[in-house]
Amino acid sequence: MTNSELKERLTGAIALMKIPGVGRVSYEKLVKKFGSPEGVFEASIDEISMLDRISRGMASGIKRECDLPEAGQIASKIVQLGWQVMFLGDENYPEQLKTIPAPPPLLFATGQELTQDEKLIAIVGTRHATEAGELFTYRLATELVNEGITVVSGMAEGIDSAAHKGALDAGGKTIAVWGSSLDIVFPASNRKLAEKIKKQGTVYSEYLPETRPDKAFFPERNRIISGLSSGIVVVEAGEKSGALITAGHGLEQGKEIFAVPGGPGAAKSQGVNNLIKKGARLLTSVQDIFDELPLLKNQILVKKFRRLPDMTETEQKIVGLFTEGPKQLDQISREVELPIGELTEFMLTMELRGIIRELPGKRFVLSEDFQ
Repeated sequence: MTNSELKERLTGAIALMKIPGVGRVSYEKLVKKFGSPEGVFEASIDEISMLDRISRGMASGIKRECDLPEAGQIASKIVQLGWQVMFLGDENYPEQLKTIPAPPPLLFATGQELTQDEKLIAIVGTRHATEAGELFTYRLATELVNEGITVVSGMAEGIDSAAHKGALDAGGKTIAVWGSSLDIVFPASNRKLAEKIKKQGTVYSEYLPETRPDKAFFPERNRIISGLSSGIVVVEAGEKSGALITAGHGLEQGKEIFAVPGGPGAAKSQGVNNLIKKGARLLTSVQDIFDELPLLKNQILVKKFRRLPDMTETEQKIVGLFTEGPKQLDQISREVELPIGELTEFMLTMELRGIIRELPGKRFVLSEDFQ
């Protein structure tokens, strides 16, 4: 794609994204229906408002608020900055993010390109980490990259920074997902770390140029951290830590959650200890990750089911989703294209027949008898 073609495509996408009321979900729905942002702009108010949960008021706003000149200026800046641009649905868009709830319509990156077969584990935790917590995180990240794993985090101070540094110092790759645009380093104290990540790894953001960090952006970026990763490790998190939001997104996305236990009275450990109570895997060493996710260490190529009873076509589709581990109910619903209500009936029947079993967080896995 030439710079001119990229600018033109970016202009339409940005113009649609910036219309008040058009969020990530409605953007995806509109583009899927009309083929492109330009197709949306060319559609009539009646055609647009026929879509589920797209009101006539929103349809009128799309026709009225579209500002292509402003969008074109922003697109030009992105091209000048030389950012990698990934449009939802394109081949270069991370496969892991295509099925998460509300995937970013646009994703920007600097540094190395992510390969589709890359193995990713997120490490997150408090900004106000203890020395022991940072040291454990640093060593864990080092051990992971020595096994060919890429470490994902948010480049905040504390645990996040220790995770990135451990990966980099071991000569591995790390990915940072920012809650600001790529032209604004936050926190500023991590400027040197950011430059090193760009050289040895990748930085991702869904935000347009000159977007400063905001309290609301960090929970949003956390869904990308969890979405990219096969599992999420939480180290030192209080009861209201943002790291718990990442874990929550991970559960919703059907990811494995690992929690590093702390002392019963330690304020920075209340969040992780509560995660363990709710069913997160207790983690004391890197081996705990590989025990739960053996694919990461190439211990098995794929689960092969020993025997399966007679099943309907829909049940066979559901079973086929469990080749790489547990799946969350919403994720199964999207992948087999069944409403939650109808899917629940299938899941209950399969559970009663002993084919699947339920895990904490509305996740399901194939029963051990059939693995």
